[in-house]
Amino acid sequence: MGKNWLHQGMLVACVLSCSATVSAANTKDSQSFVGIGITDGTKYESPIEFEPVFRLGAIFDDKHRIAANYSHGFSSGVTSIHFAYDYLYPFTDSGNWQVFGGGSLGYKFGLHDKNDWTFGGQTGIRYRFSTETSVDFGYRVFDTRDDWKEHELGQLGNLYISIDFTM
Repeated sequence: MGKNWLHQGMLVACVLSCSATVSAANTKDSQSFVGIGITDGTKYESPIEFEPVFRLGAIFDDKHRIAANYSHGFSSGVTSIHFAYDYLYPFTDSGNWQVFGGGSLGYKFGLHDKNDWTFGGQTGIRYRFSTETSVDFGYRVFDTRDDWKEHELGQLGNLYISIDFTM
């Protein structure tokens, strides 16, 4: 009974955070986005498991990005909800190519796993095809608060790719 309340509470918190993100993105120097992607999963959950990722966020002043991310591993049954901040740095004159780096905080829960808070960091490259569409290719190191000392760094990282659409 307690687990269901916790899962529902996290889902409500995610929806409220996403709504706040979109509302905040309606300022003059910001843009909200929605995205979908895929990650190769967390290696200590299973050898390799591709997981869909759904994103909702905003970019402020073309340099600061916040996003709510939801992913679910169908084989492992592990669901992750996390919020990320990235600093975007353009490395071309047009600004279409950007490198990014930042941190994330969230919660993971699953059928065969204990629930736990998560933390991590990510880095990657972003390419803007147009003002409405961009693609991220990144690497994320991600683990739980209680288990982070039990895993090797190679088990914690995952690659991801996503496509984002401006709303």
